[in-house]
Amino acid sequence: MTTIAVTEAAPGGRPKVRLAPGLLQPRLVTRSAGFAHVALVAGGATLLGGDSVSIRIEVGAGCTLRIEDIGGTVAYPSTGRPSAWNVDAVVGDGGVLVWESFPFVVADRAHVGRRTTVRRGAEAQVCLRETLVLGRTGEAGGRIVSTTDIRDVDGTPFFAEELSLDGEHPQPGVLGRSRVLDTAIMVGADPEEGEAPTDTDEGHVLVLARPGAVARAIGSATHAAHVDVRWRRWTNRALAFDEHSSSGGRTEQNGEQSDE
Repeated sequence: MTTIAVTEAAPGGRPKVRLAPGLLQPRLVTRSAGFAHVALVAGGATLLGGDSVSIRIEVGAGCTLRIEDIGGTVAYPSTGRPSAWNVDAVVGDGGVLVWESFPFVVADRAHVGRRTTVRRGAEAQVCLRETLVLGRTGEAGGRIVSTTDIRDVDGTPFFAEELSLDGEHPQPGVLGRSRVLDTAIMVGADPEEGEAPTDTDEGHVLVLARPGAVARAIGSATHAAHVDVRWRRWTNRALAFDEHSSSGGRTEQNGEQSDE
């Protein structure tokens, strides 16, 4: 299991960061007062048939964690053996989690179960981005069942969805003949005014019943189906980007670590 845990050492101080590698290798990029930026790197070819990736994320109260994928993921042909990608995250009171994952490509004959579970404390904000791509160049793509379950720590639901896609059997009203589904999810904050699509951001927005929104775009290629502009706007707000971008930090050792 890959573990990323961030807890604040003292009010206003740099947080403690604990990283444990699994099939994915976490690397600490930078750290400043209450903030940590961690990159995820594949430790080898992932996902092969039968692989099971498990990622545990813990964000302490009042801490901010930004996770960034270094490369995309390809689910390779499974020859009948399904693979799994499971994320379990807990975000404490007033915490912030921002994770932009790179494209997740489901090759022909791949069969993947992808599950993301988030439990959030009071006033916590979560921004997640997931780009699913059916097939490599010239492929129709395999099958993926993607489940997202975001709730408060007391179990009150915030956003729950199960999405089943199969490149060999496209379904009208889901993706149809499209290959790419780009999704950005923001919970814990209201969307800004004027969330209609723009010329540079063709996604459509679903405003949730509780503070938050989901932006989506579908298309035939990643460059033609994206929610880049809206994602940057949401994450800049969540990260207080102007403050963290000017803060100092340091690069840490790779592998399992615990910062005091």
